[in-house]
Amino acid sequence: MTTKTKHLPIDQIRIDGGTQPRVSIDEQVVDDYSQLYSAGTDMPPVTVFFDGATYWLADGFHRYWANRKIENDQILAEVHQGTQRDAILYSVGANADHGLRRTNADKRKAVLTMLEDEKWSTRTDRKISRQCRATHPFVGRLRASLVTVTSEKSVQKPRSYKTKHGTIATMNTANIGRHRSRGPDSPNPIRQPKPALKQTNLNLPHDPVYGARAIISAMGDDYALGLTDSIVDYLREKNMKGPIV
Repeated sequence: MTTKTKHLPIDQIRIDGGTQPRVSIDEQVVDDYSQLYSAGTDMPPVTVFFDGATYWLADGFHRYWANRKIENDQILAEVHQGTQRDAILYSVGANADHGLRRTNADKRKAVLTMLEDEKWSTRTDRKISRQCRATHPFVGRLRASLVTVTSEKSVQKPRSYKTKHGTIATMNTANIGRHRSRGPDSPNPIRQPKPALKQTNLNLPHDPVYGARAIISAMGDDYALGLTDSIVDYLREKNMKGPIV
């Protein structure tokens, strides 16, 4: 696989392709890295995959946000030739030997990324553990938990039966034997729009400033402005106290 290191316009790097290997961004690490960049400290390049049209960030999300924070318009990147899926596969093993140490939640996310994929889940536990840099038993436990959930769902599939008129109908057996009641103060269930709208997976930092920049970077200015208007309108409808500016 061809690789080369060069400076890339930071706005050209996509972060919304499911390549974020961590559960969340550590804001303190972003602050620390931004100070190092400002001081001129040499930092390792981020890792991106280029599919001929798009640069997908696979490793270096804290460095990416540190550069965003100090408003650098370019970032040093190690560029691999590959697809978005190549970037995701690379990301599950990222940070195992360098950078901010992975948490157990980060490792869990990495392993589940492979186990919940139709193709990658066919690999053995040992191969997945090597790819994700996790232990073999850890992968085995997560796979077993997924198998249990899948089995429970299969039991709840609709059952077909013939009516007294000779027609075929289906019965939803998921709630048989269950008694569910909703109290007077329980919120109404959220209804999904029909047909389902196109969605983009995006890992947002908890800091609102970084989160706003992530939305603008991934979705563009027009979407961000529309989202802002929608949020303001929604909050007004909820009769929040105090003026909304």
